Amino acid sequence: MTLTGAYLAIAAFLALGGLLLLGGPHLLRALPRSPSAGLLLGLAAVVLLGWHLWNLPEPDLAGFPRAPVTLAFVVAGLAAFRWMPDLIAVRGLGALMLFLARATLDAGWGRLPDSLLLAFASYALLVVPGLLWAASPGVFVRTLDRTLATDSRRRALGGALLAVALACLAQALLLAP
Repeated sequence: MTLTGAYLAIAAFLALGGLLLLGGPHLLRALPRSPSAGLLLGLAAVVLLGWHLWNLPEPDLAGFPRAPVTLAFVVAGLAAFRWMPDLIAVRGLGALMLFLARATLDAGWGRLPDSLLLAFASYALLVVPGLLWAASPGVFVRTLDRTLATDSRRRALGGALLAVALACLAQALLLAP
């Protein structure tokens, strides 16, 4: 992924979040326990995990054979659908946020000062919440309840996400060849 592509990906993700907060709070309320969202986000996370493990450099596998390691983690990820089905959409979203952060941070590696906004957006808005939500989806539900409790909070957070998305879009346009 190029640095411009990374900025565009972050901008699209943040704009989607901001627009959902501003215009679709009913969709956000339904997200944590939605079976279709859980299936979509959970399977996407498991597929990305399998792909990343399959393409992991040989030294990172610590001498373990690639196929059994990948299979074990994919089976464990799929087992979550059977034994941990509650809030699977939030877990999948958190994992996807971490995969997006990894791709964008890799694209910005060694590209200072052009990648400063990207690093901020990736760490503050993807890595920290992604880790919290994947490990403890109840944090997402409580945060969502507090955010959607008043229109002013919902609008403030939605506006802030859209502002950072616009800043990332502007940076992508500045970097575009």
